[in-house]
Amino acid sequence: MKLVEEKHRRFKQQQFTFIAALERSREHARNRTQPVSTVSEVQWYMTHHCSNATDRRIFSVFLDIMDNLKELFQMIEPLASALNYSRDRLNTCRNVFSPECDFSQFQAQYPHDELNHLSCNEARNYYGGVVSVIPVSLDLLKETISDLEEASTETVPQTAPEQQTDPDESVNATENPPSSSKPGRKYSNGWKPAWKPA
Repeated sequence: MKLVEEKHRRFKQQQFTFIAALERSREHARNRTQPVSTVSEVQWYMTHHCSNATDRRIFSVFLDIMDNLKELFQMIEPLASALNYSRDRLNTCRNVFSPECDFSQFQAQYPHDELNHLSCNEARNYYGGVVSVIPVSLDLLKETISDLEEASTETVPQTAPEQQTDPDESVNATENPPSSSKPGRKYSNGWKPAWKPA
């Protein structure tokens, strides 16, 4: 998770580059009237309408982070199944990481500030969802992991209390210490006690 968060932090610093790359690609594709709405759409821009290496690189960063988030979800999904965790948040994660998930209406909330770096027109009509999908996905995964950690602690069985020794038995054991358990030589008729002087 921390590795993905660090990648996201660096990606946020290049948000203007990302938006500019989308602008150029959408203009090349003559597709500027609709909001960017799916991961597959970003992949399509990179594959078919990317005009330079800089744009291709920033698209790759976005797609790489989304792949990392999906892989992280796939790692925690079996644990959720083992713990019978079936809250709506899990289904939301599953839907978000579908390549065709429409994230155009997503809006990252405080403390995320991606929307603050867009104009009102850009945020409302075109790019609010695509810059929000990563922080929204991160928050969903963090909340799911927190829920799973709580659920796993609730299912851990209580350890049995230690058996207490009877005080009388302790006294008897002190007064009558056991004889040495060191065996003597073994003969055909069994264990023979060690030799003692007369």
